[in-house]
Amino acid sequence: MNTTHHCLPDTRAYPTDHVKNELLLHAASLVTPTSKAQTTLARESLQAEITRMLAQNNYTNLSVALAMAANSDTYNILWDTMATVLQAHNQTEVQWLALPVIVVGGAKENIRLPETIPTAAIAETFKNQPWAEAWNNIHWAAHLINDTTLTHIKASQWFAAKQNPHVAADFLSQLPYSPLLVESGQSVQVFYALGFAGTDIQPALNCNLADTALPLMQVWQTHLATAGATLFINPLSPQSPLNALRSGNAMRLRMACDVFTTNAIRAIRLQSPRVGVVIAAQEGGKILFGFNATDSAFELQPQIFHWPLTQADNIDSIVQNFIDLLAECQVENIRLLHEPISTQAQLPSYAQSINMIGHNPLFPRSH
Repeated sequence: MNTTHHCLPDTRAYPTDHVKNELLLHAASLVTPTSKAQTTLARESLQAEITRMLAQNNYTNLSVALAMAANSDTYNILWDTMATVLQAHNQTEVQWLALPVIVVGGAKENIRLPETIPTAAIAETFKNQPWAEAWNNIHWAAHLINDTTLTHIKASQWFAAKQNPHVAADFLSQLPYSPLLVESGQSVQVFYALGFAGTDIQPALNCNLADTALPLMQVWQTHLATAGATLFINPLSPQSPLNALRSGNAMRLRMACDVFTTNAIRAIRLQSPRVGVVIAAQEGGKILFGFNATDSAFELQPQIFHWPLTQADNIDSIVQNFIDLLAECQVENIRLLHEPISTQAQLPSYAQSINMIGHNPLFPRSH
């Protein structure tokens, strides 16, 4: 069982059976390289094999390799190499890109948002960037794409759709359309502005938004503003679709956790002088964040946020971001449990957790 320096155990299920798979061998060589030459050979071989499989539309070995990766490092190498293969590599091919847009919404009833993409306003935001000219040549989808649609596009489909602009345009026009809704209550969703261009758009991918972050947020805030819905919009930088999907879902979950956390802390402070938080790993690949009063005499109905881990997640980063948020909210009573809890067990309250093996991550450990 892997651990982070926060001592939170990794409860994700990694395969232990040995599988004969060339892609896994190459990826393993990159995880633990023995020489620069071997690293170069393994990287080139892995990329060549994945390219061949996708070109032949026969990627069973790639699916097996991703499913049987023995750890997150191996999985991420396979994923990153696949994303590299799906980039445009010559002037004939097109470069796909997607802008993740995280929408935190509140509404008394289901509200439908505008589905169009404010392409002109986004281009104006990026007008002073080195790649501004390339941005004006993007062929955009007619509407925003939801995460379900983007998730179901296979790597082989992306590979086929990058071969030339005609194929790409046909592929884009056939993507299914789904209304974009803010559901009643509070919700956090992610939508994607999807399009393609030539290789000259590649410098824009994964760019640091820096001074354009706030103007871009305002563009989306204005564009999506709808009567009856209270919205907070967080657009991310343009990325290749696979990377956009990964970062978009990760940020959606992080913002959902942030919203849950601030609401839970506010509710507890209305009835108790001090908030207590418990952080624990749960069997089956989850992190639980539990909120209650510190004193059992003031305990309320427990509020628990469940964070399902993907193979790509960095547990330490997730926990650190959460601890940073608690510090901003001036919550000091935190207990991080060193042992995982079972799927059948309830997360202990803060008062109960004091007697369990763990520590407060805000302070240096004594051992």
